[in-house]
Order: sequence, then structure tokens, then C-alpha cells
Amino acid sequence: METSTRRERQRAATVAEIKAAARKLLVEGGVPAVGLRAVARELGLSAPALYRYFDSHEALISALVADLYDELTEALIALRDSDPEADLGGQLFLIAGGLRDWALAHPAEFGLLFGAPVPNPLAEDHELTPGHQAAMRFGAVFKDLVAKVYRQQPFAHPPDEALGPELIAQLTQKSEYFDGMPAGAIYLSLTYWTRLYGLICMEVFGQLHWALDDAGAYFQAQLFEIGEALGLNCPLPE
Repeated sequence: METSTRRERQRAATVAEIKAAARKLLVEGGVPAVGLRAVARELGLSAPALYRYFDSHEALISALVADLYDELTEALIALRDSDPEADLGGQLFLIAGGLRDWALAHPAEFGLLFGAPVPNPLAEDHELTPGHQAAMRFGAVFKDLVAKVYRQQPFAHPPDEALGPELIAQLTQKSEYFDGMPAGAIYLSLTYWTRLYGLICMEVFGQLHWALDDAGAYFQAQLFEIGEALGLNCPLPE
């Protein structure tokens, strides 16, 4: 038993070293730099030795993605819970700002996480990889907060006839994932999520310099506007 436990610890330590090396290469050269042979060279291992821990490039990337998503999720939860007196608006402000801060501090990691598609979390015929499972945990931080807002005080949203039957059908399929929210409320939640996410992406990838020297104030103003639309008491922009 002791030998088995020692081997498990040694294997876990080696896996951690491999993922750390992969992240280093990601930061230095982007996703194309994270190859199995490159990681092996970084650690002084042979490529066949690395295959004993990750049998494919996809498996290594999925494991790295899982770690990064969990790192981000833990940071956001810690921020959300850092102020016991924060109401829902304050919590939204904290986690949205935390996502922006993490993205700006880790642009290469952000690019890896949000540059790949996430499968349908309700698809029964798709076995989610560790990376995608971690993505679902990350998404739940925002999704669960918005669902909680809607349960406590339903916010106004577009009626079904304003969205059309095709969109309503698609959104209704995801109602379970959004804790039973109606299609219009899901639509509005997605609208505001893509608004914030798109703004963060544009800032991280240098697409806002032509208009803003520092997008922080603009981000806060956008977040305040979204909070008001959801009936939340978000902090005023500074």
C-alpha cells in the first residue's frame, strides 16, 4: 500500500510538472508552442516517457484547460465571498471585475480557455473532457448568480413574440441549465454575458486602444448599466 501511494504521489508530481511546463510554453509562445515534444524537451524527458502521462496532445491541453478554468473559478468564488455583506449586485460586480482582472493578467491563458468551443452541457451523447467539465464549473459562477437574481426578483425581459419561434425553441431547450428561467430571461442573460465577455476579449487582444486609453472605466459603466437593467444595486462607476 505504501509503495502504491508513493508511486501515486510521484506520478501526480510529474503530471503537475508537465502541466506547469505546458503553461510556461503557452505564455511564451501561444497554443502552437504547446506540443508534446516541446514539453518533453522543457522537462528533459523523452517523448515516449511523456506519453505515459498524456497519450495525446488533446489530453494534455484538456488537462491544462481544466487547471486554468479551476484556477479562475476559485479566484472568482473567493472574490464573491470576500465581502459577506455584499448583495447580489455587489457579487456580480466582484466576479465580473475579477474575470477582467484575471484575463488582463493572463492573456495567453485567457486565449486558450475562451478560444475553443464548449459543448452542450446537456448533451447525453457527449462525454465531457476534464477541460469542458471545468468550463461548466466556471460558467456556473455567473449562471447561478443570475438565476438567483431572477428567483428573488424577476427582471423584465423581451416577450416571446419579440424573439421569434426559432430562438425561443433553442432557449427553451436550455431552460433546465438556467434553473428553469423563461426563454426571454435566458436571452437577456446571454445578451449581457456576451456584452461583458466581448468587451473583455477586445481589451485583452488590444482592440480598444483606438478609442480608449484605459477600458476600465468603460467596463465599470457597462457593468453598472447591466446591473440596473437586472434590478441590482451595483456600485457606481468610479
